[in-house]
Amino acid sequence: MIREDRELLAELARVNTDVVPLAMRVMDDSATAEEQQQMAGRLTDLGQRLRERAGRAARVIEGRVVAEAAHVARGAVPNPES
Repeated sequence: MIREDRELLAELARVNTDVVPLAMRVMDDSATAEEQQQMAGRLTDLGQRLRERAGRAARVIEGRVVAEAAHVARGAVPNPES
């Protein structure tokens, strides 16, 4: 896992932790507009980063499987006669 992925996952965990108390304050009408706007910005930024990451991953894994996973994992070349 690359550093950028770890940072993205860490931010996702922080947002996940922070959103619950904010949601409770929104429901009891005690959250300020500034708090809500700040969280909206964090969620938007995180969503964009996740979308960009997903796009990069898709380019890496596109293609077709040319050997069974068991052969690839062992580094062996599949026998075409088997």
